[in-house]
Amino acid sequence: MTDWDLMTEYIHNAMHVVEKAHTASRQLRENANPETFDNFRAQMQELIENLTKLQTVLDNQEAFAVDELTDWLSKAFTGK
Repeated sequence: MTDWDLMTEYIHNAMHVVEKAHTASRQLRENANPETFDNFRAQMQELIENLTKLQTVLDNQEAFAVDELTDWLSKAFTGK
C-alpha cells in the first residue's frame, strides 16, 4: 500500500467513524441511559483514535509526498 493509499484510507475510515459517532449521539439524545452513553463514549474514543492517525499522516505529509515521489520516479526509470 502506498502512502497516498494509506492517507486516503485514514480519511475514509475517519469519515465512517464520524457517521457512527453521529448515530451514537442521536441515540443518546433520544434515549439517554447507561448503555447509550457507553456506546457514545466508545464511538467517540474510536473517532479520537482515527483522527489521531489522520493527524499523524497530515503532520508528516511532506515525508509521505517525498516517499511517493521517490516511488513514482523509481517506477518511471526502472519500470519496477
